[in-house]
Amino acid sequence: MSNLLGSLHWAVFVLVSIGFLTGLFTKNKINLHREWLNHFQISLFPSITLTALLVVVTLVYTLALPELTVNALMVVYFLIVAIHTLLNIYLINRWIFSPSVPIEHHKPTWFILLSGNFVVVISGLTLIEPFAIQHWLIWPELLWLYFSGGLLLWFSFTVSLFYRLIFDSNIEIALRPSLFIFLAPPSLATVASILLLKPELILQPELQVAVPALTWFLFSFASFMLIIWFLSIRYFIDSGLSVASWAYVYPLAAYGMAMQYIAQANNSELLMSLSMGIFLIVLFLIALLSIHSLLDSIKS
Repeated sequence: MSNLLGSLHWAVFVLVSIGFLTGLFTKNKINLHREWLNHFQISLFPSITLTALLVVVTLVYTLALPELTVNALMVVYFLIVAIHTLLNIYLINRWIFSPSVPIEHHKPTWFILLSGNFVVVISGLTLIEPFAIQHWLIWPELLWLYFSGGLLLWFSFTVSLFYRLIFDSNIEIALRPSLFIFLAPPSLATVASILLLKPELILQPELQVAVPALTWFLFSFASFMLIIWFLSIRYFIDSGLSVASWAYVYPLAAYGMAMQYIAQANNSELLMSLSMGIFLIVLFLIALLSIHSLLDSIKS
């Protein structure tokens, strides 16, 4: 199943990348430039580097690649990390020093940037064995830097976004599915913290270890948010199905992955069963939204 989904992942990534790069040399570059200047739409750009990092990881782990190809992928991986780092610096500076960023422009999609920081940690640690970068003594310290930066942004964005939602302006009905992105950063941080604090799990994933308090805090926050959104399901039903509904998939997948790591570390059959249930929900949502998108394209 993972190989099948991975193959689909590569195919979609290549198609979207071709469309995006082609747009840079056509009239669509005007639209891309407009998105880059928009405080809301620019927050979606880090999803490019985030997805590219996941592509590299799946290529290394699912294909029997020769050493030369693996080394080439290592170069590509660090190039992607460098680009993501520059995006961090640029976006944070722009948000902080911009003359005026209306608070209604602060949306859950801003979490995509810091989610990428946690993906850098996860991918960097899981690639230790195939890339043999455990000999690079400074690498773990750099990953702690990304992890700490991700935590800082997560806390800041969460507090400010709750302030906006409660005291200033509610999010548009059509964009309510994006509220599920609240689940993504703490879920990815859960996995990142486990791998950072318990590195023995990277090479021996079957080990049963004590889950650190920081990890429980992150996972519990994600679980708390999932319970809140589940009990508020009627508000999400009101928003219907649209392109924004794809925001359900990525956060739920991240949460399911975090639950699997927690279940594995604690040897918990209950949590593992729940994570499988979330995985099935994610597959159902992907199928439902794919059919909906296909029907919409046929109508148009």
